[in-house]
Amino acid sequence: MDATNLVIILLHPLAALGVIGWMIRQHRWRQRGLLLKGDERRAAVHSHERDGERLYILAWIIVAGGFIANSLFRIRTEGATLPSALMPSGAGGLHAGGGIIGLILITILWRKGRKARDLRNAGESWAAEKQRHGRASDAILVLIGLHAFLGFLWLMQLLS
Repeated sequence: MDATNLVIILLHPLAALGVIGWMIRQHRWRQRGLLLKGDERRAAVHSHERDGERLYILAWIIVAGGFIANSLFRIRTEGATLPSALMPSGAGGLHAGGGIIGLILITILWRKGRKARDLRNAGESWAAEKQRHGRASDAILVLIGLHAFLGFLWLMQLLS
């Protein structure tokens, strides 16, 4: 495999590892938030909400980047044409499908977080929505781990 193809195929997983690390840090908010009080807690909540917005956008960019990288790789190595190059095949299709499902789940998580924030700001009861948001983040992190493992297996298959 030439260096250009290697860079193309490694862009998505390397960027995704950075975002996954940030997501893990974001998830740890549940433990850190219990220890904070007053102004320090308000600042941390604001930071958590801002980071959540950024991670949501980055998740979309990472998935789109994966499709673009895969398409470029297939065009360069298989001579695929653009419409067909966008559709991953074989084991890559399972990983790509997981990315789309992940976007749906992250959108639900993002909406739950925004709903909890809106309820809190309106002075309404928001504990149940906050709990659902936290549980959704637990499930999504497990699924992200599985998705990353599938991607790793597929990458090893491409590189061999």
